[in-house]
Amino acid sequence: MVINPLVFKVHKALRASLAQDEHYLLAVSGGSDSMALLAACWQLQSEGWGRYSVCHVEHGLRGEESLRDMELVQRFCAERQLPCYVQRVQVRELAAREHLSIEAAARKLRHKALTDTMQRLGAYAIVFAHNLDDQAETVLLRILRGTSLTGLCGIRAFSDSGLHPLLGFRHRELAEYCQLMGVAYCHDSTNDDVAFARNRVRHELLPYLEQHFNSNIKETLARMAQQLVPEEELLDAQACAAYRKTRVEAKSCASSADATENYTEFIQGARPRYLSFAEAELLQQPTAIRRRVIREAYYRLAFADLAYERTLAVEQLLLNRTGGKLIQLPGGITVQYNKHKLIFEKH
Repeated sequence: MVINPLVFKVHKALRASLAQDEHYLLAVSGGSDSMALLAACWQLQSEGWGRYSVCHVEHGLRGEESLRDMELVQRFCAERQLPCYVQRVQVRELAAREHLSIEAAARKLRHKALTDTMQRLGAYAIVFAHNLDDQAETVLLRILRGTSLTGLCGIRAFSDSGLHPLLGFRHRELAEYCQLMGVAYCHDSTNDDVAFARNRVRHELLPYLEQHFNSNIKETLARMAQQLVPEEELLDAQACAAYRKTRVEAKSCASSADATENYTEFIQGARPRYLSFAEAELLQQPTAIRRRVIREAYYRLAFADLAYERTLAVEQLLLNRTGGKLIQLPGGITVQYNKHKLIFEKH
């Protein structure tokens, strides 16, 4: 039997990213990208490559259309005896309570729902269906908003949040894969709403850039992101070594014992509430590494990224050796300089 080149290419990419003997949780919305991922992984499982469960997050935003997506995913899984878990979240409630945009609230709740499901099942990792178009949009959005080297790397194929094995494929290729395999998928009407920044980039800015500047702008942005990853990984490794070298104390919420450095325990909630760093050691670090240590310390307490301006404010506290001054950061985190130490604490 002759295998279609696109089908072969998709399956090859998944085999290269996913281990044969691991259990993965697939994030499936019901759109063409995630249904292509689901269909391909089911095919791999039938060939003895990996074991897969499915999680669909229902955001409660699109009424009957949302239910249609959910039922499509459930039906596909039921017909193929794949475990399927639906997580319902209340996006509007969180957005109002925490003064977030609908996009940010949905992203936050979706991440938590997927992570909770992965941990409950004991799955190795979450697998997402982000593609080359998503990568280009992400990089361009970050450039427009102002970003660092980390941001320019875009969506990482392997990251703490999960695996993204389909970054080398265009959205249209994954839709074609679904058609070739006879797999139904849904269209999310909110993806057409240019009130959302990502949709304006997708439907207005990128087509303009393609027409007037670079017909391959999406591939160019994705390639740039891929090329920057090795540099980012090198700086990450140096920053991790500096973090361990400069940290003098870490306390968890339960006791004064050292907080865990194990990532699995870290994402499950066993995070520190108090971190301190030696002034002399931290000042010896190159500026780029010192700032990464500051951002890493904040991330370990707040499980969120620290904005550039706030990173500079914390660094200035250290450079000026400003004792007695307390900097308030989002997430109930405070930072102060005291007795030759830079101290982070979650309240």
